[in-house]
Amino acid sequence: MDLRQLRYFVKVVECGNVTRAGEALHIAQPAISQQMRNLEADLGMQLLERSVQGVAPTAAGQTLYRHAIELLRQADSTRELLRQDAELPQGKVSVAMPSSTARMVAIPLARTIRDRYPGIALELIEAPSADLANLIGGGRVELAVVVDAVETRGVASHKLLSEALYLIAWPEFRMPDEPVPIAELARMPLILPSAPNTIRSRVEWALREAGQPCEILFEASSTALLFAAVMARLGVTILPWTAAHVELDEHKLKLAKVDHRLFSRDLSLCWHDTALLSNAVQKVKATILELFDMLGKRPEWAAAA
Repeated sequence: MDLRQLRYFVKVVECGNVTRAGEALHIAQPAISQQMRNLEADLGMQLLERSVQGVAPTAAGQTLYRHAIELLRQADSTRELLRQDAELPQGKVSVAMPSSTARMVAIPLARTIRDRYPGIALELIEAPSADLANLIGGGRVELAVVVDAVETRGVASHKLLSEALYLIAWPEFRMPDEPVPIAELARMPLILPSAPNTIRSRVEWALREAGQPCEILFEASSTALLFAAVMARLGVTILPWTAAHVELDEHKLKLAKVDHRLFSRDLSLCWHDTALLSNAVQKVKATILELFDMLGKRPEWAAAA
């Protein structure tokens, strides 16, 4: 039994005649008759009483007619909803990203989605880099910009860019010539993100690999606190350009490259590959890729790409 057979059956019952039903459907009478016989054979029961005057539904046929009307109405409604959704996608889409990336991408993403797809309710979640993979893996969000993504069952990923990690200091801080040697960094007053954090891990690994001490003056749980400490001249920190681009443009901070391979990290867009992505999720995903393709051309951001 399929929708085509149900449409033929409904029209036959309503016309009371196979020939008239075929004319209304622009289908040859023999084809309609064959479909009615196939339908009865599939269900194992007689649905139509046939006579020289025409056809009439049996008791089973009357029951099928009532249900067929509702099924066809739902199918038509679903088809219309899908058509509308293709043109104007609807629904909530949750996106997680690290705070440094959010400072560059979140507002352009929200503005673009609002202007292009007003039916999409966008939820933006700022999360520590160490938590991003769990948010997508646990189903809390549909999309996540993940730092140094690893292959995970049920999760697909697309590399967006490699971003440099810079030494961030106050404007008067005396830095050696760029790039800053790792031995010089070890002698500076370091203020780093609270663990667990991918930036902190990279700094600690780099110093350990170089045989240098890792003395952290203090740690902070947010980018705002790190910046406040740096601008108060308490110490220097390590962050991507995106985290500090506003303060750098305002000349409240300055940056320098660090001479070590670990001072860069990969950003990837991740999503579930075990479920069919809704049209709304696909539109947001495409918009994120578009924004990274455009914004990622800034040399300060993708310097390590």
